[in-house]
This record gives sequence, C-alpha cells and structure tokens, in this order.
Amino acid sequence: MIEDAQMLDEVIVVGYGTQKKANLTGAVSTVSLPEMEKRTVAQTSLALAGLVPGVVVTQRSGKPGGDEGTISVRGKTTLGNNDVLVLIDGVESSINSIDPKSIESISVLKDAASAAIYGNRAANGVILITTKRAEDGKAYISYNGYVAQGKPTNVPKYVNAVDFMKYISIAKRAVGMTPEYSEEYIREYEAGVARNDPNYPDVDWFDATATNNGIINSHFVTVSLGTKELKSLAQVGYLSQNGITENTNFKRYTLRSNTDFKISEKIEVRSDLALVYSNATEPTKLGNGYNWVGRIPANQAAYLADGRYGPGWQGINPVAYYKDGGVITNTAPSGIINLVAKYNPVDSLELKGQYAINYWEGHTTIWDKRVQLYLNDGTPDPQTQSKSSLRENTGRNLRTMFNGSATFKRTFNQKHNAKLMIGYQQESFIYKWHEGYREVFPFPDYPVLNAGGQENQKSSGSASDYALQSAFGRVNYNFMEKYLFEATLRYDGSSRFADGHKWGLFPSVSAGWRISEEAFWEDIKSTINNLKIRASYGQLGNQNTLNGYYPAQSVVNLGTNYIFDKNIVSGAAITAMANSLISWETTTSTNLGLDLKLFDKLEINAEYYYRHTDDILLNLSIPLIIGLSAPAQNAGKLENRGWEVGATYNDRFGDFNFSAMFNISDVRNKVLDLKGINETGITVNREGYPMYSLYGYEADGYIVPEDYDGDGNYMGATQIGNFGPGDIKYKDQPTVDTDGDGLHDAGDGVINTSDYVIMGSAIPRYTFGLSLFGEYKGIDLNILFQGTGKADGYAWGHSIGSFYEGGSMPEIGKDYWTPENRDAQFPRLAFNNSNNQQNSSFWVKNAAYLRMKNLQLGYTLPESMTAKAGISSLRFFVSTDNLFTISDFWKYFDVEAPVLTGYGNFYPIMRTTTFGVDLRF
Repeated sequence: MIEDAQMLDEVIVVGYGTQKKANLTGAVSTVSLPEMEKRTVAQTSLALAGLVPGVVVTQRSGKPGGDEGTISVRGKTTLGNNDVLVLIDGVESSINSIDPKSIESISVLKDAASAAIYGNRAANGVILITTKRAEDGKAYISYNGYVAQGKPTNVPKYVNAVDFMKYISIAKRAVGMTPEYSEEYIREYEAGVARNDPNYPDVDWFDATATNNGIINSHFVTVSLGTKELKSLAQVGYLSQNGITENTNFKRYTLRSNTDFKISEKIEVRSDLALVYSNATEPTKLGNGYNWVGRIPANQAAYLADGRYGPGWQGINPVAYYKDGGVITNTAPSGIINLVAKYNPVDSLELKGQYAINYWEGHTTIWDKRVQLYLNDGTPDPQTQSKSSLRENTGRNLRTMFNGSATFKRTFNQKHNAKLMIGYQQESFIYKWHEGYREVFPFPDYPVLNAGGQENQKSSGSASDYALQSAFGRVNYNFMEKYLFEATLRYDGSSRFADGHKWGLFPSVSAGWRISEEAFWEDIKSTINNLKIRASYGQLGNQNTLNGYYPAQSVVNLGTNYIFDKNIVSGAAITAMANSLISWETTTSTNLGLDLKLFDKLEINAEYYYRHTDDILLNLSIPLIIGLSAPAQNAGKLENRGWEVGATYNDRFGDFNFSAMFNISDVRNKVLDLKGINETGITVNREGYPMYSLYGYEADGYIVPEDYDGDGNYMGATQIGNFGPGDIKYKDQPTVDTDGDGLHDAGDGVINTSDYVIMGSAIPRYTFGLSLFGEYKGIDLNILFQGTGKADGYAWGHSIGSFYEGGSMPEIGKDYWTPENRDAQFPRLAFNNSNNQQNSSFWVKNAAYLRMKNLQLGYTLPESMTAKAGISSLRFFVSTDNLFTISDFWKYFDVEAPVLTGYGNFYPIMRTTTFGVDLRF
C-alpha cells in the first residue's frame, strides 16, 4: 500500500498552515501543477480553466493585457464584488502577477470550514498559492521558453460591398423607402470590384484592422542553490504578447527571489522579494473600433487610391484609428517584500510572525490623436475629429500586513491528536491618485501634458485609506486519525463601518469520519483504500461590496458648483445620504463531502453545498424631497445550491504512464430578496431568479399572413412600430385581472414593457473539465477539454442584426424570412425596423459548449544523450490552445463570452500555437 500511504501523508496548504490531506474536513481542492503548466498563457488565471471542480474561469476577451479570466468559486455570493481572495505566500495579490513556473502549490478553499479562518475576505472563496523554494543540497539552473502565435477563434463575418447594396435595397423597399443604389449602379460596382478598381471599395473591416502578427514570446530562467543553512532561489521572466491589431502589445517583466535562512535549530527566517513591471498598449479607440468594424458597410473606403485615409463611415475609420489615432498605455510596476520568522522553543510549539509590504502603481496615458480623413473626392472630411487630447492618470497603492500566530500540537496516549492555533492580523491600505488633461497639441509627435494647450486644461486627485484588524483561532482534533473535528473562529474589524457595527464574528465547525480506518473495513481495504465522509457549517463576511470607502459617514463633495450673479463658483455640499447602520454581508455555508479511493488508482471526491448570503448592500429608494442620493442598506438575500464531483485515475502499463482527471460541478443561483427593486436592462437581478438574468420580450415565432383577417387587420396583440409579416412576434403576457381574483389572467392586447419576462440566465451550469495524459519513453501527450453543459447566451445590436441603425449585415443574415422561406433564421429585411430591434428571447441561444482547451505533444531527450553536455533534462513541445469548440451558439460568435449586446464591442479570444523548450542543468 505504498501509493495509499503517500496519499495519506500528502500535505495540503490551508489557512495559516498545512494539514495532512487524510485529515481534512473542509472542501479543499488542489490544482494539478503539471496540468496547469501545460497551458502557455499570458495570464495565470486562464491556466486554471477546467482543472478544479466548482471553479469557473471565464475569459471575455483576447486582448493582450486584458485577456485574464474571471474566477468564480461556487457561483456568485453577492450582488456586488465577487472577487476571489488570492494569497501568494500569505500576501494578498493578483493571481496574474505570478508566472506558473514560480508556483509550488495551489489550494482552493471552497467552503466556510476551510475559508472562515480568513473571515471578512473569504466569502467568495480563497486561492492559496505557495511559490517554489530552493531545496537542501540541490543546485540547478533551468530555462523555460516558448514562441507562439495567436489567431482569432471566432469573428463575426459581414456581407461584401455588392451584397450590402443588394440587401439594403430590399430592406428599404420593405418599409417604403427609395434605395440609394440602383440596379445599374450595383452592376457597375460589381464590375469595378472584379477589376480591383480602388474607386469601388470592398472592405472586410476586420481583415483591414487585424494586421498585427499576434506573436507571443516567453522566457523564464530559474537559479536555485540550497545548503543546510541557506537556500536561495531566483527567477527572472519576460513575456511579450502582440495583438492582432496595430499598436496592441503587452509586456511583462518579473523578478522573484526567495531566500531561507536557518539561524539555529529553532529559528528560521524567510525573506522574499517579488517585482513585476507590465506595460500594455492599445489603440485609443480600440473598443470603438471594434464597434465600427462590425458596423461599417463594406462599400466604404478605408484608403483612397492615393493612399490617404478614406472617410470610413460617419467620420469613423478604424484602420486610421488603429494606426495613427493614438494609444492607451497602461504601465503597472509592483513590488512585494515578504518577511517571515519561525521560532520553535519546544517541539510542540511554533511561533510565527509575518510582515509584508505590497506596493503597486497604475499609470494610464490616453493619447487621443486627431487623424485627418478624406472624402472619396479627395477633399478633407469635415466629420474628422476636431482636436487631439491627452489624459494621464496615476494611482499609487500601498498595503501593509502583519500577522502573528502560535501553534501548539500534541499527541496524547498515541491516540488523541490535538492542534491549537491562535493568531492576530492587521492590515492597512492607502490609495492616492491624480489626473491631468490637456487638448490641442501643435506637435502631435510629442504627446506630453506640457505640450498641450492650456485653455481647457484640467487636474484632479484624491486619496483614501482603511484598516482591518482580526483575531482568529483554530482547533483540530482527531482520534487515531479516524474521527476528525475542526473549529475556527475569526473576529474581524473594519474602519469602513461606523462605531457599533465595525466588528463581525465568523465561526465554522467541521467533522469527518474515515470509515476505511475502522477494523471492520480491513477485509476490503485493498479494494476501497480510503473512504471518508465529512460535513461542515460556517459563516463568512464581506465588506468589499461597499460603494466608496466610507459610506457610513456623511462626506462633503468638493466638486459642487454654484451660480452667483450669473457666475459659476466652486463650492461644496453633501450629495449622498450616509447610513451609519450598515455592516458586514454574511454568507452562511453548509457542505457535505465524500472522499473515496479505489484499487490504489482511482480517487473520487464529491461535494454538496448550500450557501445563503444575508444583508447584501442595496441602494433602496428614498423620498426625492430629501435631495440626496440613496444610501446603502443591508437588505438583500440570495442563495447558491450546488454539487461537485472530481475523479483522478493513475496507472502504469510497462513503460506507458497514463492519467485522467475529470471534474463536473453545478450551481443554482437564486435572488431571494431585493426589497421590491426591479431592475431593467438586458441583464437584471430579480427576486426568484438567478443573478444576471436575461430580460426582454418572449418571442413567439414570426408574424405570418394568416395572422391578418380578410380586411388586412392584424388579429393578435398590437406589436411594435410598423410591423408586418416576417417580423418577430412577441407574446402578450398576462397583465390584466379579468375576474377580480387578484391574479393576472389575460393580456392587454398591446405589446409594451409590461410584457417583459425573464428569458434565460447567463450563469453557467454543469461546468466540466477532462484532462488526459500519456507518456511513453520520453514522448508525452496532454489533452484538456473544458466546457459548460447549460447556459444562455445573447447577441444583438449591429453585431448580428441586419442594417441596425443603418449599419452592415452579417453573412448569416442572408437566411431571412420571406413568404417562401418561413423557417428562416432571421426576420424579414426591413430597414431600421423597431419591432425587430427589441430585446427578446429570439436572440437568446444555447451557450453550452465543449472546447478542446489545450493539446500538447512533448518529447524529453534520454538522459544518456543529455548528461554528457551537463544537461539534467531537455524537453521540446508543441501545443495549441482553444483548438476547436462544439456549440449551438450563433455562428461566428465565441460562446465563452455569451452576452453580447448593443454595439457589441469585443476583442476575439485567441487560438494559439506554441513551440517551446524546457531545459535544466
């Protein structure tokens, strides 16, 4: 039972310490680092996708520097900030600030029993990361590098110039308008396109703007040296990621130094330094550019025949914007100094102190440069942007943290194992920012503030701070490692609340029974090696949803202006109502778990949980006569119910090693109480439904000629605008009480906003991941699948609607309703048809998907070949991320970013092909 013994002795990182995996009673998952390191991604958050049950990583964009994943642990717990707490060696930080090659272990704390030790910051889950350290008696140098190229996975396609003119003519005739393109002109235009005449442009605006190479370079060097008294590990990394549009790039430089000193047999000191410098650039109008890329008709010129910038459309030319319209630069230097000391006066007692400084800055420069556009006749376009402007913003952040703890552990009578840990922690946070603005730059190649005009110059700035104090403790007890018990308690105080409401108490308790350690289990232990059931209950707090740093206090707004004698005079006023009674949001969590291992090869973990959040901060309405904006109040409630299953299988067949990991999880979210608040918009929070539910009309097919009587009168509920056959038909919801019983039982005969209903949910359900790994004589193959079993997606605006606000037409829009094509995918072509431009279930699509997230093939040279050159190991690999996706979502749209509304600004997610090497001396 060697493998089983190794499993039982495996140590897992938990809050403020470690614990044997066999003795865990909370819901803690570890990340397979070999699987994570197979992903060649710029942001570490993306490497977690599909690897941990209950952890959902959603990527909304592929933009360099903005392609990070949003991490959710067991759904959303509040209507505000749902960020997961990430601690790197005990210091709060961003998961994207660390390279995967620096990580030694990752633990995800998912229930209250495991996370309550972090109290006020743990309601949305905790990710604990430990970094690699040098080992005693080992010295090595390693290099990990790769080159990759990214290409878009899905890009909406729009009709060419000739098709645009043909179809928009149909759409205008349908509403009684005279088309501006005659049949003769369209034939002439088609001939001009065929002979590549620049006077007849046919522009694919996406191809015209996606002219950068998408190349990614990564280089990472580690130097490690360890002796008994001194261990030192240093790492240097460089990443460069080009986008697919001009002037789009992300660079990151990292330096990490971890040093361990053994002062004596009882005293150890650790000194860590982490420095990160990142620089992201993008065209100033990148967002607007992608808005217009899917909107400008193909018959509008990007360039004139002489090479000058063409008019684009309505004074908008994305090609000109991307190349010469200025850039946004985001520079973010940061540094962490982390000092830890341990003292063991006796074997059973450990005293530990930690002091950390985390400093980071954000410098944003928005250089909005004027670019002259020209009309088709060569004259300057009067709609060209009138002037250049420059805005610079600098923010500085400093977080200091100190914690001290004492841990006592003892075994009594070789049966009773007890551990007691008590501690204290305090943190302070300071944020300062300032901003300057100028416009009109005589020398556009010199974009600094002093080079701009002084007429409309502006400046502003502010500062804020807060502090936290906490006392915490944890008790662990087990009897012969069969009966397990744990209790934690954390008492948190925040300066952001008023006196009498600053402090919150967050307890948890958990227990487990290792059935497989009982004597009656001995006969089947060779088959079922481990069986443990566990349960937990606890509470967690949240203060990160507060709107502003001190909403409990009345704050004077110094930006209020008054008018005296027809002159504007600067002044001050209280504009927001304070609420001194607000306090912590509280999440109560219950968890049931099962751990099982079979045949020393198959390990299964299953969880069921229920989470209930009370006192969610809401801005409830107050009488307008008060004259102040509404304060936050502890009023909302929501819940999450879910389950998780994870399975890992490892086996060996001669020289062939094989492993498979599968996980699946589900969460059902429901808003329980909003105190009557009814939000509007495409995504809303409504009582009785999941957060971020889709909201609009319920579509009921198309209006058909049979819906009209013999006199041409429509026989259904009056639809919207100038509707007709082929338009979307909306259901008239029950809004009228006809029998006086207080229940709506009939429609009112008119489609209006009272007919809006919840039409779906964008929160994913049944998220899953499957990882397969095989290795044979140095050749290794890794495959990762990831996906969602149930979700609703939504696309609308000009991104998919034909001629929306006079824009272009998607290629898939050619399948439109006609009397001969009643089963069409889209309604009839009708220019600016208001009826078809409503938010409705017509545009809701199944957003479930299966994606091959990663495919990697590697080869490690035999040691007999590399040893002569002093090389410990040498591995080459080739991999592809986001290889393919299977879904029923709208064609050409990426299903992983499923809610695309209005103008549909987007930056496509990338498919990257990578060639790399791992080298160690």
